[in-house]
Amino acid sequence: MFLQLKTPPMLQFTSPVSPAPPEHSSATLFTPERTCQWVAFCVARDFGLEMAALFAPTRGAPRAAFARQIAMYLAHIGFELSFGTISRVFHRDRTTVSHACHVVEDGRDDIWLDCRLEALELFCRTGWGALQQTMPEISQ
Repeated sequence: MFLQLKTPPMLQFTSPVSPAPPEHSSATLFTPERTCQWVAFCVARDFGLEMAALFAPTRGAPRAAFARQIAMYLAHIGFELSFGTISRVFHRDRTTVSHACHVVEDGRDDIWLDCRLEALELFCRTGWGALQQTMPEISQ
């Protein structure tokens, strides 16, 4: 006889704010450059880095390079920006953005990194929407 253990269901957080902007919202009026800058700002704050470290022309310290990879990943996943668009904003090659997305996606097997990325993505998406509504002159 085998003993079957029931696992509790995963806790899920549902936000009262829609995480993805509606297809025909005012969010489509904001530039991809500003969107990438917003994501980079959020990631830099989370990593305790200057935002300039994410846009530096060289790879920089490993912490800054990983933060840059996360910012590029979140811009692609959270805001559906193309590799080409992200590469132009971060002054990198399109294949570098692709590599960054693969590295971060592979790292999501680590539960702590996965939770951190979920929180960052939620903050970036909901914070961007709030910024657009309250201060449209800054987000344009």
